[in-house]
Amino acid sequence: MSTHLPDTGSRRLFSLHTDNLVPIVLALLLLHLALWTIFTGLSHRSPDWDNMEELVWASGLEWGYYKHPPLPSWILHVLTLVFDRPVWLTFFTGQLSVVLALWMLWKLGCEFTSQQRSLIATLLVSLIAYFTVRGVMNNHNTMQLWTLAGAIWMLYRATRTDSLWAWAALGFFSGCAFLTKYSALVQFAVFFLYLLLTGHLKRGATWKGIVLSTAIVVCMVTPHLLWLKQQTVGPVAYASHQLTTMTSYANEISDLFGFLITNLGRIALMIVATFIVAIWSRDKRGGPAAKANGSQIANDLARSDKFFVLFVGIAPIVLTLFIAGVMKVPLASHWATTFFLLFGFFSFWLLRSGDDTALLRKTIIVVVAFQIIGAVGYGLARGPLADKSGRPSRATFPGAEISKLVHAEWNKRMQIPLTVVAADTWIGGNIATRIGRQVQVLIDGDYSKSPWVNEEHAEQCGMLVAINRSQVNPDEIDPGTIALMAQATEHGMIEIPWTQKANGPTVAIEWGIIPPRESCPLQPRSAS
Repeated sequence: MSTHLPDTGSRRLFSLHTDNLVPIVLALLLLHLALWTIFTGLSHRSPDWDNMEELVWASGLEWGYYKHPPLPSWILHVLTLVFDRPVWLTFFTGQLSVVLALWMLWKLGCEFTSQQRSLIATLLVSLIAYFTVRGVMNNHNTMQLWTLAGAIWMLYRATRTDSLWAWAALGFFSGCAFLTKYSALVQFAVFFLYLLLTGHLKRGATWKGIVLSTAIVVCMVTPHLLWLKQQTVGPVAYASHQLTTMTSYANEISDLFGFLITNLGRIALMIVATFIVAIWSRDKRGGPAAKANGSQIANDLARSDKFFVLFVGIAPIVLTLFIAGVMKVPLASHWATTFFLLFGFFSFWLLRSGDDTALLRKTIIVVVAFQIIGAVGYGLARGPLADKSGRPSRATFPGAEISKLVHAEWNKRMQIPLTVVAADTWIGGNIATRIGRQVQVLIDGDYSKSPWVNEEHAEQCGMLVAINRSQVNPDEIDPGTIALMAQATEHGMIEIPWTQKANGPTVAIEWGIIPPRESCPLQPRSAS
């Protein structure tokens, strides 16, 4: 007979035997969020390019931006009102989308299996690269994770319960997904095919739900669509440029193969962890115990639930490959960011039923170990190790030093505060975000790309123009920035080491100042 320690409140709260695993789930998700935010935030001198782009766009609340719909920039805008624009905030926001998606995936799993088994699947899927090393990239792919996880969860609930609240929530999440990236249309097509194949479209209750969901989506996206209609150059043109066709089907097949191989690599750690847990949990004693532990967890799922997981989980990538293959469209590997949301549940076809508490405990150990190693290793490799080895990268870019130096040049010559930096997104963002919220970026010297910049104010109060001359092809510099540099009355060049390695690469920034006019309403800076 076994003996047990006294059952204290804290033991009940964090016990894996309990029917309420919410505290455990929240603790693990907060650990995930903290690991990837802290180690990336501490190690990176500057954020990834996509992160900087979002910081620049978050300067203003627009109905759309020249590449993408507005929701991720709106979210970051709200956060910058509280935290300003530090580098770590972009990593935090990306991972916040990740942990929200993981929470909803766990809640989805609890609909058709136990809390323990759902947590096992959620932990395993959290090891996919799009949730870890690429989850710190605050771009529209990462920020779409929580919206589609919520939509999938609500689709399941709506089709099982006919709840109008679930259909309404499906509409809300779907609207958020579309306002994040238009690729949500692929998932919507999968939802429709699922409803068609399962016969739900023959039911009146389903059509009532579809009408409600559609009405909510239309209300949410109409302002953006009206804005989009007015744009001569905007997200549609950008998407069309990204979807240029391949020259032949042979090239397309090669591209699709590369897409699959790259993404296989990005889910590899989840596959490895699943096999480790499966082997570790195998009962090697034989006899009745082994037989009791010999059934696949998937066998305990209802047939309709198996079909939901498999179809909704696999169909997005199959549909994307089919469309791309037919249209000869090249696929960027990161477009698959949201395609693997349900892949953690595929482990149920490998893992065996039996002692679920022991299985969950082993899964936690394996996953947390991988997460710690991954977060620490990624932070060290991208930050200190790259810096000392002399490897130039976004993470080692001395953005704060550059901002301080060029701002000093402005302050030496101008009596009013700097409010506009004309440059490409990367250089302009590195300069502007380090100075303060009052400094905005005129992307490529193009007001259509930067609606948050008041053209009249910029012309009256002048601007700092910056061009990256380090390791940049002159043909890549936007003509708008070059034209503004030609208007500058003050010029200079700043060169500083890119990394800490002696005789390593340097950063060269050409700067110019377009002075303010007498009509500028800004008051001279107070003497410091």
